[in-house]
Amino acid sequence: MTTVLVGTLRLLRQNALRIGVVLGTFALVVALILVQQMREAFAEQDFHAARAQVLAAQSHAREVGLDAAEYSDLQRQELTTASAAPPSTSAPFNQDRIAFFSRAATQEAQIKEQLDTRVQKLLTETRDAAQAAVTQLSGEMQKAKQIGVDDQLMVEFDGLPSKAQIEVDVATTVHAYRAVSAELKAPVSKLALIIADQQATNTLVAQYVEQAAAQDHGDPAVARTGANAALAQVQADLQTARIFQMDVSVVDLHVQKLAAKLSTVTTTADLEQVNGGLQVQDKVLQDAMTRTLPDKALTISLSEQVIRAYEHGQQVFWSYVTTGRPGLETDPGNFKVYWKVSPWTMHSPWPKGSPYWYPDSKVQMVMWFNGGDGIHDASWRSRYGPGTNGPHYDPTGEDTGTHGCVNVPFRNMLWLWNWTPTGTQVIVY
Repeated sequence: MTTVLVGTLRLLRQNALRIGVVLGTFALVVALILVQQMREAFAEQDFHAARAQVLAAQSHAREVGLDAAEYSDLQRQELTTASAAPPSTSAPFNQDRIAFFSRAATQEAQIKEQLDTRVQKLLTETRDAAQAAVTQLSGEMQKAKQIGVDDQLMVEFDGLPSKAQIEVDVATTVHAYRAVSAELKAPVSKLALIIADQQATNTLVAQYVEQAAAQDHGDPAVARTGANAALAQVQADLQTARIFQMDVSVVDLHVQKLAAKLSTVTTTADLEQVNGGLQVQDKVLQDAMTRTLPDKALTISLSEQVIRAYEHGQQVFWSYVTTGRPGLETDPGNFKVYWKVSPWTMHSPWPKGSPYWYPDSKVQMVMWFNGGDGIHDASWRSRYGPGTNGPHYDPTGEDTGTHGCVNVPFRNMLWLWNWTPTGTQVIVY
């Protein structure tokens, strides 16, 4: 036993240097492995920390109201970085993995920086846009009052700039700033139109006032007659527009105020000013009717017993008519000419013996617009107009209204027949 121990010690002494080199090398390798593993762990930890910051920044972007499209490019970059697979080498030969995680962490940090910059930029831009909208609305309101926009048209805007300014002051997100801008978009747009209309009105009023002055030669009586004629014209056009269910509230408001002023003013200059204002309102109304009303339309007034033809809202023809008798009144409503036929024989749908029965009756032209109701000539009738839809005297023998149709004198029916295409709107009221 002693001999073996002595031999071992002698062997160790003889190879001490070699053994030391081996042990030292092993220790260095182990140390290198540990260092590389720690470097990789730290690099990977830095990457995950950087990615967590990016994900937090994305969450913050959503919270402050960025649309997904406004940062989806950076989101895709982050997903590409996060989904990349690191090299499969292990320590101590893992330098590529360490470099991979370091690059990924750097890329994540850059993405976060870009996203933070973008969020701040959008916050600034949307805040400035909201503030600009508030400032614009306030300025437009002042301008509107300066050029004479009616106070009643400004009521809906009162207090809106103050309310919006408070919303801007307390807002902290892109969403909130955009909400203010969206809220003011319609009012600013509407006010711009009101201002443009008033500016055009001011220009036109001056022109019409000058024309009125040239016609009345300073005579207040003539000036009043002209103003009354302008009032009658615009009121007639308002009535036409209402028949076609147009919203004429703005024009009507102006006309009512001008009509009230007309009843109080006495000087020629004031009368000319009212005249000019009424003519401008009528022009505005007629322009709107031209743009919005159908190319051709017929209206039938049951109270007046009158049919009128319109092109773009402008009357081009009228005639007295006779409509349905009591119990068989012509239906009011909105219809279309669906069939034109010439000639035609009217056949009674009621049996003989019925108080409504009538013999077969020939007409030259009929335009059907509501089931069995048509617009046609009537050789058996010589009187038309107010009262003829009820009992009345007619020397030809037809002394009451129709069975629901609309009778028109032959000559006028010929004009309507030639003028009216199939599909023409018919409004009975």
